[in-house]
Amino acid sequence: MESSIASPDFHLAEGRDYMLGRSYAAASRLNFQYYLWKESLHFNVHPSVPIAKEVRIADVATGTAIWLINVAREYPTAQIDGFDINLSQAPPRQWLSPNITLKTWNIFDHPPEDMIEVYDVVHVRLLVLVVQRSDPRNIIRNLLRMLKPGGYIQWDELNYPDTHIRTSDSSLLTPALHELRTMVYSQGRNDWTLRLPELFAEEGLLGTKIYHFRDPPELVKANGEQHLLTMEEFASGLAKTDRKDEATKIFKLLQDVSNEVLDGAALSMPRVVCVGRKASGEVKPSPWYKCNIGPRLKPKIRKLYETWSGFTGDDLIPHLHRIRDRAWVHGEYPCIGEWIFLLPSISSFSRYPEVLARAQAGDIVLDLGCCFGQDLRLLAAEGVSTRNMYASDISSELWDLGFELFNDREKMDAKFIQADIFDTGSDLEQLKGLIDIIVANQFLHLFDWEGQVSAMKRIVEFSKPGSILIGYQRAQVPPEGDGEAMGKMYFHDQETFRTIWRRVEIETESKWDADVDLVELSDWGMEQEDIDWMPGGRKGINFVVTRRS
Repeated sequence: MESSIASPDFHLAEGRDYMLGRSYAAASRLNFQYYLWKESLHFNVHPSVPIAKEVRIADVATGTAIWLINVAREYPTAQIDGFDINLSQAPPRQWLSPNITLKTWNIFDHPPEDMIEVYDVVHVRLLVLVVQRSDPRNIIRNLLRMLKPGGYIQWDELNYPDTHIRTSDSSLLTPALHELRTMVYSQGRNDWTLRLPELFAEEGLLGTKIYHFRDPPELVKANGEQHLLTMEEFASGLAKTDRKDEATKIFKLLQDVSNEVLDGAALSMPRVVCVGRKASGEVKPSPWYKCNIGPRLKPKIRKLYETWSGFTGDDLIPHLHRIRDRAWVHGEYPCIGEWIFLLPSISSFSRYPEVLARAQAGDIVLDLGCCFGQDLRLLAAEGVSTRNMYASDISSELWDLGFELFNDREKMDAKFIQADIFDTGSDLEQLKGLIDIIVANQFLHLFDWEGQVSAMKRIVEFSKPGSILIGYQRAQVPPEGDGEAMGKMYFHDQETFRTIWRRVEIETESKWDADVDLVELSDWGMEQEDIDWMPGGRKGINFVVTRRS
């Protein structure tokens, strides 16, 4: 038998070249297959997966929906959603219990926003004919994206490497079955099914474990014949293409196999179930953690990721989610939880072209409280040399993640200084009198009034005549000096911001022109849900402060 028969490239998720059937016979085979699996496994949801009363479960590649129908009976208070690229084999929605919904979705596409982080359990079974190039990692990432923090993935699959021939009599000769085994499993193909725990762990899943199941003797024949039905469907699909000769050979082989089965032999394919948990135990509920990006990703910022970072099409959104969730572990800040790092930022200011032109001409730039360094990338994408850039933050974790966020470790040459702005013994001292453009976004408002005075004095030290300080931050009308939600902070209005700068001018013997605008937070691109937790009178301040002397 030619190896080309043994190595079909199924593209189930693309809805074409799917070599198995979608007829009532194919649906009957799938339902028969489900009950055989249930007889071998003795469970639908693995016992290691905790099921709460109000659990939400997704069954991906649901097929006939037989698995989720039975799970709905086990857990009548659960909300269970089935997904498939083609739902023609599933029952009409009107015949399903109220806690079941069916939705069309291509497993190779990133999940839509309304599917992200909503499920306690995501189940998938038998994608071995769907996984391309023996690499399921893209699928794992999409399933992981669907999970709530702390949720579980359960992947049920065939153990191809351990496929073997079972006989009732050791003297039986089974050349046809051995040829069939070679066809469905050639060395090295689909070994990934046994590597699922390792692949789960690579994507950040915790406690990954694989469980092995073999057919009990009384079910070996039934399971073997079910595999023959699958091969027959496959051959029927081939017969409708230009691979008719291959189909004829498979039909002939299956006839020879059926004779060996009558003599007391069968093809036995063990099963595996892999379970992993999404990290979350340390993540606390937060009013500023927003699961979905929604409309927060503006065209200008999307273009930044396309032109500077090379992300295109469907790759960007899941990438942003992966990095944001990793960043959240390092700091549960609104700038991370509410996707503030995706805001257009200073690029939306009326004076941004002036700042950009100066940076393009070689001005030295410092980003204080740089987070991922997203504002420096805005400048870099428009031709500003990253060698003229400095970035500083109190810790380096987010800056380091920025290289992954923007896919630019090889070309981002900005110098990062890990330091507290008030530490006069840090490497920030080398920047005194050197900086032309200082970016301070969502930074100064982190301190109380006196803390802001001290931070502004440090900024003056870094500046020189002609330097520009540009940034935006939370404001409050009337001004508020408590800010208990984030610790002791001071939120200005326009007048108090100008007042504090006048004091800094006097105490540093410098002169500055302060251009200060009070804006709505929606003008930054924030959504209503991003600001609901804030008190009334919430505003934003955009400022450009220029040193005259």
